[in-house]
Amino acid sequence: MTAPMNMQHTPHIRLSLGTKLGYAVGNVGLQMLIAAMSFLLMIFYTDVALVPPAVAGAALLVGKVWDTINDPLFGWLTDRTRSRHGRHRVYLIYGALPLAVVAAAVWMVPPGLSPWAAFVWIAVTYTLFDTVMTLVQLPYQAMAANMTQDYDERTSLTAFASMGALLGFFAGSVFMPLLVRAAPDARTGYALAGACFGLAAGVAVAVVAWRVREPATTGDLSPAAPNPPAATPGWASVRSTLLATLRNRPFVMLVSAAGLVRLGLTLVQASLAYFVIYQLQGDKGDLPRFMGILLAVVGVSLFVWKRVVDRWEKNRAYILGLVFCCAGLVALYWVGPGQQALVTGILVVVGIGMGAHWIVPFAMVPDTIDHGHMQAGERQTGMYYGLYGLVDKLARTLATVLVAGMLELTGYVPNVAQSAQALQGITAMTGLLPALCLVLAIPLLMAYPITRARHADLVRSVGAAATAEAVSTTAVVAAVATPARQSEHTARPAWAPSRSLPSGGHDFAHSR
Repeated sequence: MTAPMNMQHTPHIRLSLGTKLGYAVGNVGLQMLIAAMSFLLMIFYTDVALVPPAVAGAALLVGKVWDTINDPLFGWLTDRTRSRHGRHRVYLIYGALPLAVVAAAVWMVPPGLSPWAAFVWIAVTYTLFDTVMTLVQLPYQAMAANMTQDYDERTSLTAFASMGALLGFFAGSVFMPLLVRAAPDARTGYALAGACFGLAAGVAVAVVAWRVREPATTGDLSPAAPNPPAATPGWASVRSTLLATLRNRPFVMLVSAAGLVRLGLTLVQASLAYFVIYQLQGDKGDLPRFMGILLAVVGVSLFVWKRVVDRWEKNRAYILGLVFCCAGLVALYWVGPGQQALVTGILVVVGIGMGAHWIVPFAMVPDTIDHGHMQAGERQTGMYYGLYGLVDKLARTLATVLVAGMLELTGYVPNVAQSAQALQGITAMTGLLPALCLVLAIPLLMAYPITRARHADLVRSVGAAATAEAVSTTAVVAAVATPARQSEHTARPAWAPSRSLPSGGHDFAHSR
């Protein structure tokens, strides 16, 4: 049973600068963790914790198997959460501290573990982290779709969030290697850096919970509503909501394209450290320098992409960014030892293209949710972000597993010069294969149907339906509230005596 159409249509809210900045702080902490794990977790496992690549990859895969359940489930749960703190904000309030703890635990692998013990340790710590991360990140992202329904204001909010994500990504990919190098040994350095990053992420989430409030009307049910409409119980309700989401064609097209892009970019991130150290024959200090250049270009390009999206359709802007990325990644395949200057130029091109991925798809997701609202008569923000997050995480993990498998198959040996076969695998995972993933995403984006004009029609349709249902509901309530005595007087037989008091008054006690 679906909930009724939103009876109080969310206005085109103009968000204050303080709200946008407060929301962006959350992305600083969350993306800090994601960046550190995308760039450095695998090389930490293989070169510092000395875990075989296949064992590390298989252990990480355990968490993603659980993700196939927890992301849609938690999305469904947040859509039905009712709390005095708001539908989504409550998860940030109570999730900040657990996130700090489990994020630190990921980087604390005890020395001397057997392969089996290492597998169990990595699987447990990473699965716990992934679960808490989902409970925090999914509601955080879903808040953005409900904060405003204005097409361009959403892009503005996404641009602020992307700047926060960029700062977090910079911290995770640049500061962590620097903190590790400053420690007495690599194992201690990663443990301390992980604890610092976990604490920073927890504080960032707490700031969002403190500074950002959800609107009074967010979707079909107000967060303040004490008694939501009855819904199909249990797993049947989850299945119904999931199927309704999957019937949203623009969303499926977008999430498929974004998943391919995420797979390609995560292959680059997971392979880049190996590429710099073994193919380019640089040292570990080169990695933060290259990452600083790449993210600086991404940061500058965000302002350009914001202006492009304001004047162009979102899907076309996204395609243009992917073309830049593909060109740079293909060129990266032919880089030889010692060509640091060439790598710098290539990373500038890749960074320009990556800027589009940092802002455009996250501005497109709320538009697809509006389409689903019109299609199904129900606004299921949490389920949409649950599925989007699931595809994103599966792509990240698949990329990590592919890199681990490549290292294992090509005979990678940590901390020594690599064979020609191993170097070939590393360069393929850093350049050609990621470019192929991005190329496959382009046809999906070309067919994406929601334009600025189409979205304006969607918002008008949802608003008109909400108004019509509000009028209909008011009429029904008025009809039900008509005094029952009217029907009694109308239906009384002609022979029945009137209920009158001796004084001539009417007996209201009997006619009520």
